[in-house]
Amino acid sequence: MDLNHLKQGWQNAGTQEKLSQQQLAQMTSINSHPVLGRIRRKLAVEAVTITVLLFVFYDIFDGDQKPAYASVLLVLCAIFYLASNVYSYFTLKKPITSLNILDSLQHFLLQLQKARVFSLTSLVLFSVGLWVFFFSALPLDAKRLLILAGMAGVTLVFFYLSARLWAHWISRIRQSVHELSE
Repeated sequence: MDLNHLKQGWQNAGTQEKLSQQQLAQMTSINSHPVLGRIRRKLAVEAVTITVLLFVFYDIFDGDQKPAYASVLLVLCAIFYLASNVYSYFTLKKPITSLNILDSLQHFLLQLQKARVFSLTSLVLFSVGLWVFFFSALPLDAKRLLILAGMAGVTLVFFYLSARLWAHWISRIRQSVHELSE
């Protein structure tokens, strides 16, 4: 880059269209962040899917032939899973809690770590609730054990991917806290 090009860029700075206060507020709003939009969509899809499951599990999946503990466990685990997702969403939605950016990031880091534990625990519990519900009234033969092992494998993959995503978010915040505290 030559000096004349740099001077011309400096002189033209600020001559573009000015943004209104509303446009600036929308650009800096955390609610319009694309990651939160994807999380909101994921939360909505999961909430609808689990709600439909809870409304039809008794009729379609022969809930009347399953032990009562299996049905209760499925409902409790589903509610816990949805509550975990809502908690995680609101944790991510409100990263700033203080005027001091370092204090705010440290608090956000602690909240993210709590949300990670809550999220991963709820994933495992919901999976176990599904397993117990679907296999509680069935004798376990080799074929069903293989199906159960496949379901456990899928759960492990989801657990790994979710844990990796949480670790990435937490490491980025931890790095910011480290850089600001130096």
